[in-house]
Amino acid sequence: MTRSHGFTLLEVLVALGIFALVAASVLGVSARSLQTAAKLEDKTLAMWVADNKLSEMQLEPGVPSEGDQQGQVDFANRQWLWQTTVQATSEPTMRRITVWVASRDARGSSGAPKDRAEAYLVGFVTTEPVEPAQ
Repeated sequence: MTRSHGFTLLEVLVALGIFALVAASVLGVSARSLQTAAKLEDKTLAMWVADNKLSEMQLEPGVPSEGDQQGQVDFANRQWLWQTTVQATSEPTMRRITVWVASRDARGSSGAPKDRAEAYLVGFVTTEPVEPAQ
């Protein structure tokens, strides 16, 4: 009688079990990687929105008045909420501007953008015209 060579049912089941564990762990790592990439995209876009808003405020002809302002902007096919705070500094001719940005569709979307910001940026503006260098 010849003995056939091959895998037994038990060996096949053990191999399938090992494969299932490896596949599940690879899928878990892939899901976390996608979540991280999405969060990184949100933070990058929010930082661009904050940078744009700060640049707009610095380029305005007048000095921004102290206090808070809020608004929204469309950027990268999404809606973003921004909040700015303009404060006096120890230097009388300077104002500190802080810009917070949050996605409009972010979880926990109630409250001010400052409270749930995905990015914030701080800049300064002078209250006196800057003389060009010669």
